Amino acid sequence: MKKSLFTLAALAMISMSCSTELIENKELHQDHTLESKLVGETAGEIAQGTLLIRFDEETAGRIASGETGAALFAQEGITGLKPALSVAPENIEVARKYGLTQWFEASFDESVAPQKMAERIAGSKNVRSIQYNTLIDHVNSEISLEHSGALMTKAGTDAAFNDPMLPDQWNLINTGDKAIASTAVAGADVGVKDAWRLTAGIPEIVVAVLDEGVRVTHEDLAKAMWVNEAESNGTAGKDDDGNGYVDDTNGYNFAEGKSRPSASYNHDHGTHVAGTIAATNNNGKGVSSIAGGTGNGDGVRIMSCQIFKEGAKAADKTVADAFIYAADNGASIAQCSYGSVGGAIMSDHDYINGIENHSNPAPLEYAALQYFMDPANSNCPAVGTNIAVFAAGNDSGPASSYPGALPFCISVTAFGPDGLPGGYSNRGPGCDIAAPGGDPWLAPVLSNEAPCMILSTGVTSGGGAGYIYKYGTSMACPHVSGVVALGMSYAMELGKKFSREEFISMLLTSVNDIDSRLGSGTKKYADGTFELASFKGQMGTGMVDAWRFLNSIEGIPSAQVVPGKEAAIALDDYIGETSGNFEYTVTVDNASKTSLGLQSNPVIRNGKLVLTATKTGSGRITLSSSVGKDSSREDGISGLGFSREISIISRSFAAEDGGWL
Repeated sequence: MKKSLFTLAALAMISMSCSTELIENKELHQDHTLESKLVGETAGEIAQGTLLIRFDEETAGRIASGETGAALFAQEGITGLKPALSVAPENIEVARKYGLTQWFEASFDESVAPQKMAERIAGSKNVRSIQYNTLIDHVNSEISLEHSGALMTKAGTDAAFNDPMLPDQWNLINTGDKAIASTAVAGADVGVKDAWRLTAGIPEIVVAVLDEGVRVTHEDLAKAMWVNEAESNGTAGKDDDGNGYVDDTNGYNFAEGKSRPSASYNHDHGTHVAGTIAATNNNGKGVSSIAGGTGNGDGVRIMSCQIFKEGAKAADKTVADAFIYAADNGASIAQCSYGSVGGAIMSDHDYINGIENHSNPAPLEYAALQYFMDPANSNCPAVGTNIAVFAAGNDSGPASSYPGALPFCISVTAFGPDGLPGGYSNRGPGCDIAAPGGDPWLAPVLSNEAPCMILSTGVTSGGGAGYIYKYGTSMACPHVSGVVALGMSYAMELGKKFSREEFISMLLTSVNDIDSRLGSGTKKYADGTFELASFKGQMGTGMVDAWRFLNSIEGIPSAQVVPGKEAAIALDDYIGETSGNFEYTVTVDNASKTSLGLQSNPVIRNGKLVLTATKTGSGRITLSSSVGKDSSREDGISGLGFSREISIISRSFAAEDGGWL
């Protein structure tokens, strides 16, 4: 249960004693100039009538105690001064560690340019830093098409779910159906079909969607929403749980300061990404999702954190508020399909020691991100931290956008149903992993762009809840958020615990190869083409694979084979150099046989596991034997049995070395 929420300033006041000496408003010296104190982005679009100010600790405490406030700068035209953010009181030490107790929001007449106001107050010795309240936009796609209501592809699946649009979701299960695109490749997907045999997500894992609002009444999302039980069962218009937000039943609308998503905005972007993560599976309606459960009340939950409103970008403070709220109210993952222009690579900062990097475009957001991911605020018992996932950007740029480029965030690039990069995707420094994002430029041969895009929940042009095709790294991003949610779910189900470094390392190495097909050739994009080689080594570690990731969490190694070709897997790599000393029994469960298309049982030959998969799929093979056994003895000594499971992944595309194992 959450405790009452205090403003950061009030918490700061509790933790420090304030002298009665009056605060000097101005003390002009050469080291108190705007140039020396201005942090963050200065060239982009900024909110009017507001500045973000970081005071020294003593001044922050005095403002909190009521000794001073807006009066500190009244002669300069400041009309209001309030704490920039609020956190749960039990998290005050984490907030202080990142300097969040010292940030305040100043308000003034919008006729005064923020730059001019910043110049006026920079001379105060009590002002440590000044930041413009910068504006960011979501990473949107250029095309959004409604699903016709009839199946548009002929792809069949053997997945257990009965969602009628699942055959249209190549991003989840890609059979290589040419009705999607003439170049579609089987297995160029997120690898979730077989992962669902292990887990489909649990409600204890909450994903905060920082985006437009989520249509919480959508037929495929209503049961997937996180529910604040105190507010749901409480009194309307009252802050029943004392967290500082009234009626925040499914999250909060930070863009407009109210509990529900704005009614005038269709929210198709936020609803779309939410559906990819957690639309309710196996309910006989609409689409399937990565971590939407099995239709039995399971599946991860979506917390709607609206940071965008119609026709407007999100202010830095708005985004920071959402990260604080997500951390304080139980979210383990932040899904963030937004960012600044690609190429804004920011180096790390040390807020713990009070050192700020002036090139960071959003220091307050940075500090809030650090707060969200601090181990002390982890909301998943299986992982030592919360995790933030960002879209790399749709600028065709040579680097990830910010904040995804930061070294503690996961930045996601995008590929199409052909398993090749989308020409729009940013790539290079700061980019970490690739996921399905769609590619409308594969479609002209079919005169229909929709099938090769990403189908998910959305809002129709008429304002109704429906199903929409979109493309972009915005759409790739929630695939990784969904896989991370599956990983957290599975780790909790297994009772395992991992550090942040262990968990993310498993994610980034649980991938399928993409680089082996990027040596030469071109691909269509917009009005021209691009060289595939320009993306080689730039898309991150590879294409995310949910099955491989879950096996890694369980401690089961994976080997990759090519369908239709006999594979010989050296046992030394999995059992040790003495593997040839033993006799083995080889067993394969029926689900694995079906997925891999095994027409005969694997055998051991010359110290190798030999098998032929006829289909794209994934499964497990168990090798059983014993050590210390001598069948010629009659004295009753028997061997000590052992077994080893190996995950087999069958894909038509693979590096010569088999890719990441």
